[in-house]
Amino acid sequence: MLKSGLNSFLQELEAYCYQQAIATFLNSKGECFVVDLSRKGKVVIYGYDRYTKDLFIDRLVQGCSPAASLILRSFTAEVDEFTQLPVKELRGYVLKSAGADLTFEKLPPKVMFACQNTDAETGEPLPLEQSVRYC
Repeated sequence: MLKSGLNSFLQELEAYCYQQAIATFLNSKGECFVVDLSRKGKVVIYGYDRYTKDLFIDRLVQGCSPAASLILRSFTAEVDEFTQLPVKELRGYVLKSAGADLTFEKLPPKVMFACQNTDAETGEPLPLEQSVRYC
């Protein structure tokens, strides 16, 4: 199993689950898996049943060879003064497994902004989503 890198990555995700977050994982075959995260004190709960975290870990272990990606949407307690909407933070990661280790690289905020605000088919800008912080 991909213990050290996997544990580091899970700690990274959990550090940015303030109250609630959504992790969207795209494996190396282009298959998507979405899991909701929620914080209960110091513990982060994955999904809505006790097996969701195990399923998520299995998807990570099986789906990162050669590479995969994950977008984390973290909901903050902060409210945007103009829209009155909760501020959402977006983070992106590239995941790779090589042998018995998982590595991850966090995408820079400028790259996240470009990815989230550009039409993939046309290259044209998309309307900006309000109350979003790219991290």
